[in-house]
Amino acid sequence: MDIVLVGAGGYGLYYVKELLHPRDPDVRWVGVVDPFYEHCAKKDEIDAAGIPVFETVEDFYRARQADLAVISTPPFLHCEQSICALKHGSYVLCEKPIAPTVAEAERMLEAERKYGKFVAIGYQWSFSRAIQALKRDVLDGVLGQPLSMKTAISWPRNRAYYARGGGWGGRIEKDGITILDSIASNACAHYLHNMFFLLGDTMEQSAYGTDLNAECFRANAIENFDTCTIRMKAKGVPLYFIASHATSKKRNPPFLYEFENATVTYSQDEGSRIVAIFRDGSVKNYGDPFADSLIKLWDCVEAIRTGRRPICTAETALPHTELIERLYREIPILDFPKARVHLNPATDSVEVDGLFEALYVAYEKEILLSEASGGIFV
Repeated sequence: MDIVLVGAGGYGLYYVKELLHPRDPDVRWVGVVDPFYEHCAKKDEIDAAGIPVFETVEDFYRARQADLAVISTPPFLHCEQSICALKHGSYVLCEKPIAPTVAEAERMLEAERKYGKFVAIGYQWSFSRAIQALKRDVLDGVLGQPLSMKTAISWPRNRAYYARGGGWGGRIEKDGITILDSIASNACAHYLHNMFFLLGDTMEQSAYGTDLNAECFRANAIENFDTCTIRMKAKGVPLYFIASHATSKKRNPPFLYEFENATVTYSQDEGSRIVAIFRDGSVKNYGDPFADSLIKLWDCVEAIRTGRRPICTAETALPHTELIERLYREIPILDFPKARVHLNPATDSVEVDGLFEALYVAYEKEILLSEASGGIFV
């Protein structure tokens, strides 16, 4: 089976490392597409392996063919590159998020139907055996009815983070192209998508968010938001999500999912596991959702061989994109008060005084950030 990798930098480096030493001996890496290939950290190894390099997806298909195209480029490129691959007979594994807008995502869905090939979306948690086992128990009623789900993330990012890839980080639009890059659409997309995914009616479906009540804040000199609180529902279940790139401390995301028969918890630290504690005192360990982050690649390879669809496709990922577009259209971006914003010279990151503490007060009480801070941020 022949694979082409589109995008060899950033997250694409994980695919580079995997494809240089594939776990499946029948897989051949037949091309790299990257206009900035000279900057690739693994350039020497790729060159030594004799992998041909192309500047555009179209250039690759003029010279070669591939059974599977892996798209690991900025999200605003996903739609056109995926459709091009489908048109030339390739199945697609496209990194998350599917695309910045619902219209682009629907174009990808239409191309799937037209060309008869799947587009898988690389939310690695959806492919993880731990998350899949948890979802099967949700669908089978083992945990009882879902009552609520929530997660919180404090991931400081420096100014270089927003300058990545030619400066598309944190942008709403660039050169007439819709980007909608934010903490909710990209860096923390997994944790939003996962709640929708677990509430889907089948293993391959996700639920859609409703009853949106949110706040979006900005501390960095960017177009979009770097901090948000989101309250909503999916299938009537209350969901809560709060995240920031403008805090003074890092704290990996915990989640707390309440069910009728059990409480499911996870904290993303080394050695952590998804654990369900049942009302009768019994415990079930589902394992580490990061145990094999590239199982998505090999699941797609197997799906092509067997003629089935992967578990996370463009349709599965669409509810997350729908939410991101709603945030853009319905929720104004509030600037944090300048008196509370400062630059940390040690990390070159913008921080908001008191934000870290308020973030976790809000998480515990499941309230908006403005409510947790007593109004000091608005």
